[in-house]
Formats: sequence, C-alpha cells, structure tokens
Amino acid sequence: MRNIFYRYNPQTLAYERVYPSKKQRIWGVFRHLLIGAFIGTALFAIAMYAFDSPVEYQLRKENRLLESQFKILLERINEDQKVLKDIQRRDDELYRALFNADPISESMRKSGVGGVNRYQALMDLPFSELVIETTYRLDQLTRQLYVQSTSYDELLELVKTKEERLQCIPAILPLNNNDLRRIGSGFGMRLHPIYGVQKFHAGIDLNAAIGTPIFATGDGVVELSKYSGGYGNCVIIDHGFGYKTVYGHNKENLVKVGQKVTRGQQVATVGMTGDTTGPHLHYEVLVKGQPDNPAKYFFMEMNPDQWEEMLSVSMNQ
Repeated sequence: MRNIFYRYNPQTLAYERVYPSKKQRIWGVFRHLLIGAFIGTALFAIAMYAFDSPVEYQLRKENRLLESQFKILLERINEDQKVLKDIQRRDDELYRALFNADPISESMRKSGVGGVNRYQALMDLPFSELVIETTYRLDQLTRQLYVQSTSYDELLELVKTKEERLQCIPAILPLNNNDLRRIGSGFGMRLHPIYGVQKFHAGIDLNAAIGTPIFATGDGVVELSKYSGGYGNCVIIDHGFGYKTVYGHNKENLVKVGQKVTRGQQVATVGMTGDTTGPHLHYEVLVKGQPDNPAKYFFMEMNPDQWEEMLSVSMNQ
C-alpha cells in the first residue's frame, strides 16, 4: 500500500496532504529499482553457490567418476609393478644365473622416462597431481617392461646356444681319478706352503704322480701354453661364454696357442714346475675374469653326495 503523508497548516488549522515533487518521485522509483536489483543479484549469487545447474551437476559427476577411475588405474599399476618386480627378481636370480649372464643393474631397470618438463602440459588439468602421478607410473612401467623384454630376448639367444654352451662349460675333473683325498689344497685363503704367509688360493691342487695325463674340462681354444712364473709350465683354455680354465705346474704342455680342444682331450701332464713343493696339478676356473671354486664344476662325473663332499673338501677353512 502506498504511503500518504499529511502536514498541519497553522493558517487553515487543518491537515493538508503533501504530494512529492517530480524529483522525489524519480528518486523513489530509482531507489526501489536499485534495491530490487541488489536483492535479485544477491539471491542469484546464493542460488548459484548453493545449487548446481544441470550442466554443472553433470560435469561434477563426470569429474568424480574420472577421478575414481584414475585412482583405480593407479592401484592397478601398483599391482602390476609388484608382479613385474617378482619377474625381475626371478630373471636375475634364476634365469640369467642359469646361463651365467650378468643381472641387469637396478639403475638400468629404473632409468628415467623423460625430462623435467615432460608433464608440464598436465599441470592445468583438474586433480593434476593424480593425473601426473598416474602418467609417470605408467611411463615407468612401460620402460621396465621394455628392459625386461630385452632381457628375455637376450636369454632366448642364450637358449639357442645351449648345446654349445653345455659343451664348453668346464664340467669334469681334469684328472681321471676322482679320489677326494687327492686334494692337496683347496679354494680360498690359506697359509702359502713356500712363503709362509696367508694368501688367497685361486684354485685347487690335485695331487698326482708326475706324468699323469691332464685333460681339458670343456671345449675351447688354447689361450696360453708356456712357462708362466709361479705357475711353471701353464696352459690356459678360453671356453667362451665367460669361462676360462688354468692348468699349472705341468711337466709338459701338449697343446699350442690357438689350438681348438674338446672336453676330455689331453692337454698336459702333471709335473712340479714353478712354485711348488711336490707334484700336483694346480687347477683354476675363471668366470668372467673372477676365480670360482673349481669343485663346483665337477658335477658331470659325480653323484650328488660325492659332489657335496667334494665341495666341502675343496674349501680352505
């Protein structure tokens, strides 16, 4: 209801109605419009903040679904990486060990997948941290799968040469007699019989009479056949695949450098040349340049019980 105003007129002693001026009427209309606009804007803002439009509601729903899918994907990547880690462990400790192949280094398996700006374009996306983390883990998994695939390709090539490898591995005794009492000195630290000091013994000493035949323990090529310092007359055979064998203190070498030999072929005779206190064969097995206990490679001529006993006897305590 419109307000009506009256003013008392002392001359007429009566109340007279007061009519607003044109300026006041214009200001009144403007004021009401201004108040109405303010209230309308406030209500609209409250409605926009408190309630989603159908489009916004749908977008929020899709974003929540997308976020949940990224979280599920990240969990699946984590599970896949656990499975891959077990495969990598078996690859290094079993498959590659069977073929005397070096394990793949941890640094290579976990090598980088790009520069620092690789994921810069993802920074502006919703829940960007989750998107970047998922993308990074997926890239990492892809890289590790590639390295593992390459490893299996290498193992496949080793399988193709299995027969040749088995023939080249030094797997028999270099002397005919496998009497365990013939080991004069085993593999490892020992008191040197001549110099009287603790010194690492890189092979085993097999006692035998002078002139006893010495046989190649695997197929290979003669790398050295001459007098060599403390080893005396010495023969070294390169079997390939990282294996070499050394035959020292020989009376006579029967092979020449570059000559191909086969497992069981006589290459020398037992003697006592070089630094020795009696006739015996000093026999070494080198695996990729590092000495290994030769008794580990006598498995072709022994049953399991004999082999375990040989291993025990062959280690210097």
